[in-house]
Amino acid sequence: MAKAVVSDDRFIELWHVYGSATQLARHLGMHARGVNSRRRAIEGRRKIVLPTLDERRPSYNQVRPLDHEAGAVATLRIDDGVIIVGSDAHIWPGPLTTMQRAFLHFARKLKPAAVVANGDFFDGARVSRFPSIGWESRPSIRQELEAVSDYMGDLTKAAATARRFWPLGNHDARFESRIANTMPEVEGVKGMHLKDHIPGWTPCWRLDVNDDVVIRHREFGGEHADWNNVVKGGKTIVTGHDHRTGVVPYRNYRGLHWGVRCGFLGDSPTDPQFVHYLEAREPNWHPAFVVLTFVGGRLLWPELVTRHDDDAVEFRGAVVRV
Repeated sequence: MAKAVVSDDRFIELWHVYGSATQLARHLGMHARGVNSRRRAIEGRRKIVLPTLDERRPSYNQVRPLDHEAGAVATLRIDDGVIIVGSDAHIWPGPLTTMQRAFLHFARKLKPAAVVANGDFFDGARVSRFPSIGWESRPSIRQELEAVSDYMGDLTKAAATARRFWPLGNHDARFESRIANTMPEVEGVKGMHLKDHIPGWTPCWRLDVNDDVVIRHREFGGEHADWNNVVKGGKTIVTGHDHRTGVVPYRNYRGLHWGVRCGFLGDSPTDPQFVHYLEAREPNWHPAFVVLTFVGGRLLWPELVTRHDDDAVEFRGAVVRV
């Protein structure tokens, strides 16, 4: 096949059609390496990101949900104070879960310096990679957005003096990834980004706290993700994504750090967001969130808030009604 010479505008147009260096290279009669080089050059000149689509693993698609000014990495310096980190709320319309109520309760009670909504507060059931199993009821995108916006607004009120961060999760990315890859011409239109519907929160891919704590939605996966995170990262790494919780200490010549998993802010794998695609399976998921306490800039042993029953959670050896 003869090599096709196309303008930058045409390259961008074709990229949004194919979303893959391999497929576009085949169309243009080029090597994939050349297509990727051209892509990076265009991104640099135009100050844009051309997202990669992988139909086999769409939750790993590369998207750009951030303002260029905001950057991908947010930072926070804290000497004395508390950060609460909750992940994977998968908010749907209707009554709040025990853990969602508890997260609000502790946002008020602990007066944190920062609150971190560590990804997947939006579920995106209607833009899921999982096909409908039958005619199970799923809320519309509008209903989900309204529920998420209401909850984030309540969190803002509960922790009015706190800084608020929102590392993007793979479910969060469903909203704008679908729009960006089917309607690229609406780029820049207000409302096309999830962040447009959640004002007052700093969007990022990760939050760096002081010099040795990283909070992000996901890092390494697998049964021993928390161990791998802290060992390979060399810092305290706080993640969500897999709905597991735990605190794994690791000491080396750099000192003591932890691999921390946040759990999820649902009540059970049989919550309506999960039950059908799990086929009512009961995976090893943990309703929980994390409290990080800093004294003199040093992180103390991370603490977990875990679900006790429908009306209470456990924290520091006590049952707390919420």
